[in-house]
Amino acid sequence: MFLQTLCSPEDRQRIHVGWVAGPSDAREEYDHNIAVYSQRLGCQLYNFVSYPAGGVRRGFWKPTNGESPPPIDLPDVQLQNHLWETYVNAQISLWIDCDSDDEELAAMSEIELWKELNYIAYMGLRSAVIRLKHADSPRLAQVLNQWLWTKNVNLGLPSDTRDCWTVWANFRKLCSNFHTGLQFTVDIDDEFVDKKLLSRWKAEPVKSRPWELFYFSAHANLLLDLWMPEKGRIMVRGSSEHDTSPSLQRQCAQVDICSCLFPLFVPLQPLADNLDSCVYNTFEQDPVKYKRYREAIESAVHDFGELSSRPEYLVLYVLGAGRGPLVTCSIEAERNYNARFRCKQDCLRLEIYVVEKNPNTIVTLRYMNQKVWRNRCVIIESDMRNIPMIATERGYPQPDIIVSELLGSFGDNELSPECLDGITPFLKPSTISIPQAYTSYVAPIMSLHIHQQIKMCGASYWNRGISGHGRNGTTLQADGSYRQCYPQGEYIANMDQIYVAYLRQYCALAEPKPLFTFNHPNFTMESNARSSWVSFEIDRPADLMGFAGYFHMTLYKGIALSIVPSTYSEGMISWFPAVVPLRELYRVQNGDKITLNIERKVDNTGVWYEWFIHHTVILLITCF
Repeated sequence: MFLQTLCSPEDRQRIHVGWVAGPSDAREEYDHNIAVYSQRLGCQLYNFVSYPAGGVRRGFWKPTNGESPPPIDLPDVQLQNHLWETYVNAQISLWIDCDSDDEELAAMSEIELWKELNYIAYMGLRSAVIRLKHADSPRLAQVLNQWLWTKNVNLGLPSDTRDCWTVWANFRKLCSNFHTGLQFTVDIDDEFVDKKLLSRWKAEPVKSRPWELFYFSAHANLLLDLWMPEKGRIMVRGSSEHDTSPSLQRQCAQVDICSCLFPLFVPLQPLADNLDSCVYNTFEQDPVKYKRYREAIESAVHDFGELSSRPEYLVLYVLGAGRGPLVTCSIEAERNYNARFRCKQDCLRLEIYVVEKNPNTIVTLRYMNQKVWRNRCVIIESDMRNIPMIATERGYPQPDIIVSELLGSFGDNELSPECLDGITPFLKPSTISIPQAYTSYVAPIMSLHIHQQIKMCGASYWNRGISGHGRNGTTLQADGSYRQCYPQGEYIANMDQIYVAYLRQYCALAEPKPLFTFNHPNFTMESNARSSWVSFEIDRPADLMGFAGYFHMTLYKGIALSIVPSTYSEGMISWFPAVVPLRELYRVQNGDKITLNIERKVDNTGVWYEWFIHHTVILLITCF
């Protein structure tokens, strides 16, 4: 009854609270009867137990000169294999210290650690917990680096004059920043009081946290600040003499567990590829974007409509119409303007021309024109860059307003400048473009998770027929398979391209700064090639993995859409931030200056980005 009122079964499945067996409650008799121990903890609503991998006697043994450690004595047949895997998390024996100053103990520890790791693998346990005894543990890292290819290890970090994150990051680097499996359990330390330092942990693979029973409320408050991954684990330590379930369930019920996934995408290339219906459908669900577009179109219509000439009609082109949401916005804007500023005998009417190159959505547009728009639109199946020629041949009028939604997460990365420049020769000097301008932004970020995801991603053999990066397309091979050809060569490194990501498990190391700005209409035909240097001062030790990319778009006058955090359009869902990765994690310190050079390159074959960083170290010299 208590569980039902404070924590739903669904929430409890995600919380995963475990008990850490210690010398005060774990007895040797449980080594051969662990089911009894587990059942008792289950009655207190724990999901799993962290238990010594070699048994209680071995796990809490104290090394003495010349004495060998007790043998492993935790028989696997006392539980079925799936129960071990589900309900037991292995603890490496506390006395094991591969980096001890005592060479005899260090050598013995390496041997005995291998025994325990192999036994853990034999039993099919999914993870093990080991505490770092030292801030620098190269010998332990060497052992774990070999084992991590197949299993998971949770690390407990030691106290040190350096902050916990630095200890963790150095050890992670010794383990090759392994792409999966290496997580940590971190005890509360002073740095978790400083929000600036705390935010770095959001960029790390936090999988489980040890909570002292008597500080449960304080630790729960920390959990509210730190994101908890889906199916993350809480490890509770303390004396088993106390009933932990009331405080445990009360705090877990208050903690907002976020189970968001972390999608990583290759940016869309709608100029080269025809998008699917489901992609259009997702974009059309945005509750904010089309409201702002409607407001911008209505404002532009008002500015034209209230001229001294009081025009009876305006010509509006929707460029890259997709399935037509901007057409609907335009018709609604016309209706709103007439309701406010015109009478029935003096209504202003929009002549709407709908341009779309995707032959599949043309079917939808024709249907919408017939059933919804009352056949008032002219549907043009063409690349918008061909409109000057087509309009001249067919006698279409020049537009007073052009409306488009061609931006990517990095602003210009879906080639909006090139698309809109193609129609510029057809425009009037007075033509209004919606949007009028957009600026890309970048900010340095830290995220081991995204770095690992990018390293792992890549097209599978069966997806090679799908066009990837570069515009050379795919080529059919003699055996019926496909090969992607890149301008850079046969292969392209995962780190040498821009991605789109839902930024959740990351840490921003500085505020975003503007990068490239494009204005429309571009009557001067200014080149769309760009080059920019942007500098950031780092205010904490961190591992720089790359840069987050954003944009701010001015639709018309003061009406804007933005994914820049400080000016974010609340409720908008059409764009995730871009990620501009570096090839390796780059260690920076408090006070360091990072300068990003990024260029937008343009030639007859395509558009691409090139980037690198320049790192300036600030040295503080004290003279006596």
